[in-house]
Amino acid sequence: MAGVPAVQIAVSDGGQVIYSEAFGTTDKESAAAATPRSVLQTGSIMKQFTAAAILRLAERGALSLDDPIEKFVPEFDPRGATITLRHLLSHTSGVRRDWFPPTTYVDLASPVTREQIIQALNGQPFDFAPGKKWSYSSAGYMLLGYAIESITGQSFADFVHDEFALPLGLVDTGVCGTSDLPLPEGYGLVPNGPWVRMQPWHPSVAWSSGSLCSTASDLARWSHLLATGHAILPVSYAAMITPARLDNNTIAPNGYAFGVVTEKILGHPAVSHAGAIDGFQSALIYFSNQDVAIAVVTNAFPAPAGGNPGLIALAVAKAALSAL
Repeated sequence: MAGVPAVQIAVSDGGQVIYSEAFGTTDKESAAAATPRSVLQTGSIMKQFTAAAILRLAERGALSLDDPIEKFVPEFDPRGATITLRHLLSHTSGVRRDWFPPTTYVDLASPVTREQIIQALNGQPFDFAPGKKWSYSSAGYMLLGYAIESITGQSFADFVHDEFALPLGLVDTGVCGTSDLPLPEGYGLVPNGPWVRMQPWHPSVAWSSGSLCSTASDLARWSHLLATGHAILPVSYAAMITPARLDNNTIAPNGYAFGVVTEKILGHPAVSHAGAIDGFQSALIYFSNQDVAIAVVTNAFPAPAGGNPGLIALAVAKAALSAL
């Protein structure tokens, strides 16, 4: 389907998964069939979980969104700037997109420590002064994960498992390679060539910015649980989906809020995010007024245009919204 090795699709209505299907193979060599329970990497959809974790800790009084990051990550050098948790959540911090310099080779399959990542960040200039512009920063979400670890005394992976996955019944969801979850391998399409197996990133490389493993059905349920007070309080969710404002009072481009994009899709209010990491792509759309979620995950990146989960999700959404 869609010219990729495997695709997983799920639709939830009112929190109930009404459609969950998988097509293709998770292992081309053995021809192992993909199933709705096949755990796949989802990349930056992780950011929703990180943002929700920060908001849950704010509910408990453990932090304020306007606290400076160095309060919890003292190793990070803000170099005189005031970079708050709010800035990091909304990608308005000025911190570079990635923790590693763009011209530096990094073995993405090998583990990396908090100290190494923060040292690398401290050696890079900021892209702009906090609050002045918007620029997507996975590195900023790494810092948020380290703040969560400093506050709770738990690893980020354990916090996600204990606070969200376990109590919410998201049995196939968590940081890849932890809590009995695998570290799946996906595929990439070589230009004018065959599919090749992609070596997975070590979870520590993307950590709280993009190391989520899950299934389409778990993600569809998560969208409902997040929006309906089961993961965080309704007031926290309202803050999470409110598009960020820059210092000049303009709204951040594309409606980015805290780990999600707030926009209209097919004429309906929606909260969404996409993800991509070597070997995998994902898309998650939650239609707020209908309480309907669409999740699509593939085990292919780079992939042909027809294998874009966002395009597949839109096609599924059209059918689902007209049928419900």
